[in-house]
Amino acid sequence: MWIYQCTINGKVWSRSTGQTDRKRAEREVPRLRKLAQLLREQPNASLKLSKAIVNEVARIESDVSIGQAQRVSYALRNFLRFAGDIPLERITPEMIERFQRKRLREVARATVDKDIGYLLRMLRMHGFNLSKPSPKRGKFTEQRAFTADEIDRFFKVCPDRLKALYALMLATGARLAELAPLSRSGHVALLKSEVDLTARRVTIRSAKNRSGMQGKLRVLPLPEELAPLLERQITRADGPHVFGPLPNSHRDFDHILMRASIRKIDELGLKLTAHSFRHSYATLMAEATGHNPFVLKEILGHKRLSTTERYCHLTAPSLPFSFKEITPLGRERGVGKGCRILEIESETAT
Repeated sequence: MWIYQCTINGKVWSRSTGQTDRKRAEREVPRLRKLAQLLREQPNASLKLSKAIVNEVARIESDVSIGQAQRVSYALRNFLRFAGDIPLERITPEMIERFQRKRLREVARATVDKDIGYLLRMLRMHGFNLSKPSPKRGKFTEQRAFTADEIDRFFKVCPDRLKALYALMLATGARLAELAPLSRSGHVALLKSEVDLTARRVTIRSAKNRSGMQGKLRVLPLPEELAPLLERQITRADGPHVFGPLPNSHRDFDHILMRASIRKIDELGLKLTAHSFRHSYATLMAEATGHNPFVLKEILGHKRLSTTERYCHLTAPSLPFSFKEITPLGRERGVGKGCRILEIESETAT
């Protein structure tokens, strides 16, 4: 492994190039030289946390991707709100452990591990080598699918500005970040050009792609009853996106549950969130495809069957709803026409 070494403010500074081949290692030198110069201009003793975050986000945006930089920025600014704008030298392992305990009460353990990893990496880049706190069990959100009665009650009180969004999530199994622009996600949300109302189909781009990796496109049919809702939404939406930003998406969803008298967490501790529409869609599609896990994995855009299994609530009662139940076009019962797979293709094929 080749190491880049220089002197910063009278101290020896070394960083691995991550390469065993010399020619490849030499291509990493400009990036490390730029980082060393940045550290020379900002002595660690006087570097505040907010400035270090700005530098780290700029570095990742330059070296990795804008999307990864946004994720790191969101994680580090959570710590900034917790600790305040303090010098880096005042950050201690005890402080990081308190931050870890606080975050574990709010989000899943995997998310906390990533947040802590981003923080420790930033500190190491500035010469502060702190150990990672011992892992503790975090919050695991066990979700469930909607029942037919809950779907009826939900859409009866759902505001018109959100009805098309939630109906499309239910009809396609799309993630919220795949349809609407979110501040915490760098994914490009659903575009108007990706909705074909004439052919009644929609192209969903996966929001789970890593930087530089090829993602899947899910081309899915739209129920006939959903077309008028989408047409009105496209007409009133400004810009290229079908849906506008949703700064209060969690609060809006919880408010609808409250108005519909639907419990957010049931007796077994299973939770309803906007992502539960994806669970409901997976359950319906499992029934429509004869419980074929391989077909269902491709429909949902998953990489592993183990992930798909978590979305299929096969012991739950059937959901004999129709999109006619949430639109003024009819009141017939039955699974909508969206329960068919039309096409799955690689993004490079378009």
